[in-house]
Amino acid sequence: MSNNNNELLKLLDEAINSEELDRAAIQDILKQSKKRIKRFDIILKQSDKQLSEQVHRLENEFDLRINHERTLAQQAKLAAMGEMMDAVAHQWKQPLNAISMLTDILVSEYSDGDVDEAYLEEYRATLWKQLDHLLNTLDEFRSFFRPDKAKEVFSLYKAINSVLLLIHDEFMGKAITFKMDGDESIELYGVENEFKHIVLNILNNAKDAFIENEIKPRMIKISFYQKEGNNIMEICDNAGGIPDTVIANIFKANVTTKAEGKGTGIGLYMSSQIAEKMDARLEVHNKEAGACFTFSVAAFKEELK
Repeated sequence: MSNNNNELLKLLDEAINSEELDRAAIQDILKQSKKRIKRFDIILKQSDKQLSEQVHRLENEFDLRINHERTLAQQAKLAAMGEMMDAVAHQWKQPLNAISMLTDILVSEYSDGDVDEAYLEEYRATLWKQLDHLLNTLDEFRSFFRPDKAKEVFSLYKAINSVLLLIHDEFMGKAITFKMDGDESIELYGVENEFKHIVLNILNNAKDAFIENEIKPRMIKISFYQKEGNNIMEICDNAGGIPDTVIANIFKANVTTKAEGKGTGIGLYMSSQIAEKMDARLEVHNKEAGACFTFSVAAFKEELK
């Protein structure tokens, strides 16, 4: 297009500067120029339309992706909530049974005339111990799903312990034991409740693997330490490991090692997204006895404290 325009301008210049002004030639040149300008205008409008359509398509794709991410996040939250409700039910079973037994004992002791002030004081202390366990479990459950998005400095050790408090009875009921070892002074910077979801998802995957593979004894080791300027948490199990055909894609959405209808393939995907938000790395590898998940993040600067 540019070369053609240059040729027209050259012809026009020659016609104007010639000894005899050829008006017909000039008019013909101007006519050709107008046609080319018109074609160029059409091309510009077509390009503008194509660009507009492309921008519109990209906007739609972006909206679809955002909605898809929100749907996955909601599904992950509901799945985690269901698992946590199950864990809370296990946590409450023991103290509720204890309270029921204490009530029966109180009635029996009263009938025998053995109830006095000292007995009631001891009874009240025992009863409140069980009630405190119920209330603490409820508080942890409410805190776990509180929509708190503010980043803050929090204790890695306390965050892990908070999750273990909620799942302790359920895991003990399935003969799963924990070994925790590390530097209790390590602190992370981020949304604590979101980090707890990472821990919960990894532990629940280990629990399901133990049951599916029918492996005993069942041990989960949680280690946390500092290395080369990074805060590191490792969660390792002896549940048999992740199949080689799956492990490379284990953090992708809808990828699961569980039987159909037993896994959503969302938990570890959302865990990887949370880790990314914290500028951390979440990785996994198999060892001889099972799988080992590693969460690694650069130690935050002192000015964040």
